[in-house]
Amino acid sequence: METRVLGDLEQQVMNIVWKCNGCSVRDVVIEIKKKKKIAYTTVATILQRLFDKKVVDRKVQKKGYWYFPRISKESYIKTLAKSFLQKMTHSFGDVAIASFAESLESLPKDKKKYLLQLLKNQK
Repeated sequence: METRVLGDLEQQVMNIVWKCNGCSVRDVVIEIKKKKKIAYTTVATILQRLFDKKVVDRKVQKKGYWYFPRISKESYIKTLAKSFLQKMTHSFGDVAIASFAESLESLPKDKKKYLLQLLKNQK
């Protein structure tokens, strides 16, 4: 499955869908309105786009749709990261790998240790 990068609002909506493991447009609106103003129609459009991108699925419910994740958050992130790394190394080769390695220094110690352990375990 091709995983597309989500826009900021799409990501916010998707995080809510993952958290709820399924919800209506109204549920998402209520959650987002805790932090900022948003129109019902905007959220409905975003959920339609996420459906078109095959990130969410939906089923008909009384007065509308019930949206639920088509893929897990972990699976989405892994696929997105893998795609990004493949594109970077294909486009920029060793420069991309060197830049990635140099950026490890800016990670917190525990994250750096974890990442280095993951790399070590790869064969």
